[in-house]
Amino acid sequence: MNESRRWTGLLLTMSLVGCGADAPPEGEPDPAAIDATVLAPAFTRAQESLFSAPGAQTNAWADYDDDGDLDLFIGFRGAPDRLYRNDRGNFIDVAAEVGLVIDEETRAAAWGDYDLDGDPDLYVGFAALGINNRLYRNDGGTFVDVASDVGVGQGGTTRQPAFLDYDGDGDLDLFVAFRDRPNTLFRNDGTAFMDVTAESGIGDDRRTVGVAWFDMDGDGDLDAFVANQNGDEDGFYRNNGDGTFEDVAAALGMHQPGRADDLGSVGTAIGDYDNDGDLDLFVASYGPDVLWQNQGDGTFVNAAPGTPLAGDHHSVAADWGDIDNDGWLDLYVDTFLSSEAEARDYLFRGGASGFEEALPPAMLERGASHGVRFADFDLDGDVDLSLTNNHAEGTHPLYRNDLLPGRAARSLQVAVVDHGGRWVRAGATVTVRRESDGYISARIIDTGGGYSSQGVGPAHFGLPPGAGPVSITISWFEAGERRTTTVSGVVPEAFRSQWITLQLGVDRTSP
Repeated sequence: MNESRRWTGLLLTMSLVGCGADAPPEGEPDPAAIDATVLAPAFTRAQESLFSAPGAQTNAWADYDDDGDLDLFIGFRGAPDRLYRNDRGNFIDVAAEVGLVIDEETRAAAWGDYDLDGDPDLYVGFAALGINNRLYRNDGGTFVDVASDVGVGQGGTTRQPAFLDYDGDGDLDLFVAFRDRPNTLFRNDGTAFMDVTAESGIGDDRRTVGVAWFDMDGDGDLDAFVANQNGDEDGFYRNNGDGTFEDVAAALGMHQPGRADDLGSVGTAIGDYDNDGDLDLFVASYGPDVLWQNQGDGTFVNAAPGTPLAGDHHSVAADWGDIDNDGWLDLYVDTFLSSEAEARDYLFRGGASGFEEALPPAMLERGASHGVRFADFDLDGDVDLSLTNNHAEGTHPLYRNDLLPGRAARSLQVAVVDHGGRWVRAGATVTVRRESDGYISARIIDTGGGYSSQGVGPAHFGLPPGAGPVSITISWFEAGERRTTTVSGVVPEAFRSQWITLQLGVDRTSP
C-alpha cells in the first residue's frame, strides 16, 4: 500500500439502527408529487409532560450507552440536570441512577471521548463563581467526576466548551470559553490535560459567549471564531499548525468594531447553506444577526444584509438542519428577552432562491430562549428539534419532525470515527456529491454551538430530488497534515434508517 493510502486508510461500515423498505409506505403520495409542492414544516411535541420543566439552558446529544440512538443531556438552573436515555424514541430521565446528580446552575455541556475508551464523556460548566467545572468520565454508562484528577477543574462564568483535536495527535483536547476570564485551551497528553493557553496565544480575555471551531482556510486544522459580547470585538484564531494561533478577525474584516456595550455576538452555527462545498458561519447576535459566507479562499463576506437572516431579534442561539430533506439547510434562531417567557423564535427555510420565514404556529407558544439542537432521535431520516427555555414559565420541548416517511428517508447520516472506532473526529468536514446532477453539500462533525453545547453524533444530509449514487469525502487533521479520503458509489436508498459509519485514520498494519 502506498504512503498516501496508508495514512488515509478507511473502512466503510454500517451501524444498523433500524430498518425500512426502500419504497414509500402504502398510501403515501408519490414522491414526485411531494417534490412538486412546498411542504409546510410539521412538528409534534414528544412526551410533553416529561419535557415541560422550566429553567433549561444547554442541550447536547450523544449515544452515551452505545445502543445506537442519541440520548439527550439538559442543563438547568433552579433544578437538577437531566440525562434522557433514548430507548428507540422513548425517553426516560436516568441522571440520578448513572451518577449525574448536578444541582448547580449549568450553562455549558460538551460530549467527547477524551480517554479513548469508546464511550463519550461529559464536560459540564457552571455559571456561578466559586464552583469548579466538572468532567464526568463515562465508565460503561455510569459517570464519575475526574476534573480535578486530570487538570480541568477550573471554574468561571463558563460558556462554550468543545472537545477537539487541535494538534492532530489523535486524542481530544479541551477548549473552554469564559465570559469573565481568558478562554482556556487544555492539551490532552494521554493521561491528563495541560493548560497551554499562554503558549498557544488563544487566551482571548474579552467577554466570550460562543465559539465556532472549523477549518476556515482549507489547510485541515481547526480554527476558532470567537463570538464576544458587551461591545467587545469578535476574534478569529487561525491555527498555525505548530500549536499556536493568530487572531486574524480584524485582517479579515470580521471583528465588528464599534459596537455599543449592549450589543455583541452570542451563539454560532456552522453549515454549508449555499451548497458550494465549504462551511459558512451564522452568528446570532444582540444587534443584527450575521451570516459569514465562506469565499473558499480563507475570506468571508457578510451575506445576511438584505435577507431575512439579518433581523435584529436579540438572538441567542441557532442551529442548521435540513428539516424537509430538500438538500438545502434551514436555520432555527431563538431569542431572549428576560421579561418574556416566550419571545418569538424564527425558523428560516433555505432554498436556491434564499430564505423564507416558516415557523409553525405551535412553536410560537413553546419556543426557546437558549438551547437549539437538531438531531434525528427516532431514526426515521429527518431531523427533530430540542429546545430549551430558562424562563420560570418556559419549558424544554422536544419536537418530532413529521415529514412523510418517503421524504424523511431521503437522507444520509454519516458518522465519522477513528481507526479504533472512537468518536474523536470532531471538526472533520463531510462532503456529499452526486454525479448525476452535480449536487454538493458539506457538513461538520460537531464542535459546538446551539447554546454552549457540543454533541457527538452523525452529520445529517437531506437530499434533493434526483437519483443516482453519491460520493462521500472526509477531510480531517492528523499527524500535522490534512487528510482526505473518498468513498464512491454510495446508494442512499440502501441506508434507510441507518447511520453510515466511516472509520478512518492510520492503517498501522500496512508497510
